[in-house]
Amino acid sequence: MYATPTRPMTQDELDMICRVWADCGSDDSTDRWLQLWDGGSSADDPETRDAIIGIAEACGLETKVEDGVLLVQKTQQLHDEIGARWI
Repeated sequence: MYATPTRPMTQDELDMICRVWADCGSDDSTDRWLQLWDGGSSADDPETRDAIIGIAEACGLETKVEDGVLLVQKTQQLHDEIGARWI
């Protein structure tokens, strides 16, 4: 169901993505994507947005920006981390 990364994320990488998710994110209705800056715009924080895109690409995950929302493919590791520490 979730994307299979080419490498696991480091704890620092997970923390960056999960922090944005906890502040202004959600899961999409298919539970396949993390929606970051949901209700806002990733253009408001381009440095963090670009860092997250770089992390995702380094892990072999797809990203896309739609109406200011950054979508990152969800992995089991991200799902577990969010459930354990960020909800």
